Amino acid sequence: MSQQTQLLRSAATRTASGAWESVLAAVRPQPHTWVAPWARIRRGDVLATVVFGLYGLIVCIATAGAVLDGRDIVGGLAFLYLLPAAAGLAIAPRRPLDGWLIVTGWMVVLRILLIPAPPYPVAVLEPWNWLLWGPVLLLAAWAARGRALVGVVLVSWLAWFLCGAWQPYDVAPGSRLPSFIGLTAPLVLGAALGARQRARAALHDEQARTNEALARQGALAERARIAREMHDVVAHSMSMIAVRAETAPYRLGDVPPPVRLEFAEVANEARQSLAEMQNLLGVLRSDDGAERAPQPGLPDLEQLLRSARAAGAELQWELHLPEVFPALGLSAYRIVQQGIANAAQHAPGAPVRVRIAPEDGVLRIEIVNGRGTTAPAAPGGGNGLPGMVERAALHGGTVQAAPTLDGGFELLAELPLGAPA
Repeated sequence: MSQQTQLLRSAATRTASGAWESVLAAVRPQPHTWVAPWARIRRGDVLATVVFGLYGLIVCIATAGAVLDGRDIVGGLAFLYLLPAAAGLAIAPRRPLDGWLIVTGWMVVLRILLIPAPPYPVAVLEPWNWLLWGPVLLLAAWAARGRALVGVVLVSWLAWFLCGAWQPYDVAPGSRLPSFIGLTAPLVLGAALGARQRARAALHDEQARTNEALARQGALAERARIAREMHDVVAHSMSMIAVRAETAPYRLGDVPPPVRLEFAEVANEARQSLAEMQNLLGVLRSDDGAERAPQPGLPDLEQLLRSARAAGAELQWELHLPEVFPALGLSAYRIVQQGIANAAQHAPGAPVRVRIAPEDGVLRIEIVNGRGTTAPAAPGGGNGLPGMVERAALHGGTVQAAPTLDGGFELLAELPLGAPA
């Protein structure tokens, strides 16, 4: 029996301690950011403060003149008694728990000390009590979380009990339960709205993290693709160096032994470098057969544009194609390919103009599309433009993208030209 008593006492002590900590969390709330529903509105906090403050003043004026004036108290004095509650209402939109604490405490003070008891029975919560108390109960339960929310409920119930138990007031029969329900309803609604808001915020944050991770994954995949393509181009060039160095003594005829030895060393170094590069980057190669196909270049651009036009794109182009390094030609091809894909995705049905020409030592690529005739089917992955920027940066070039005045979009890439391979 003593063990059961000790267990009951321990449970009661823990419950009382938890309730006390919850009350302290409510009356001395820790600072945290509360995202008010009007936060998206410009100067929403100021507007909400004015609205709640004016609402409180209107309720106070009406209560002092129409309700409390007949209770042995002058209407002007009654209005002054009610002003702290209006102040709590004005504070509540910015600091819900502070506003709730002011109004809750002042409701008890008004009931017990300041407002005389009427000569007739009244409800535990009169309509004017609920009009002043209800909004702050809703906001406090909305803003509070965890222990603070439990404390808000406990303190509010305690205030309701004090208002109903005070003997000078003759409480109307059957009013306690409706008054209790009227007090609890804003608390339940506020807690539900707060939980919903926090769940939506958590979901939004998770979606943002997921999108960021997908963007990083897409960027890594694009870099891997660039590395694979550069591997193909550079490997071909180094193989040509090795072959030409090995065959030079036979193609050039009478070659002195030192020169023959030098050619052999060049060929050997080229093959060693090619092997090392294949060991480093070969792991990036996909098993897809398409990745093993010869990489495209500037000569393949016209076929790309014709294929896009045949697929339904309203496309015009002007091509002045110089002879360039294979790697530079591949990057230019991919930039044009991605630019056309972006225009088709983000501005379906828009006319697209492509111009490629050498100007002032750079290969200038211009892709301009008009306003789309239909809405985009789905948002893109966000990797197209960063991939083009990285391809241009491989050659010391730049990519600029900006909307046009007519609602379209312009892409400008400049790739420095060098002596062709």
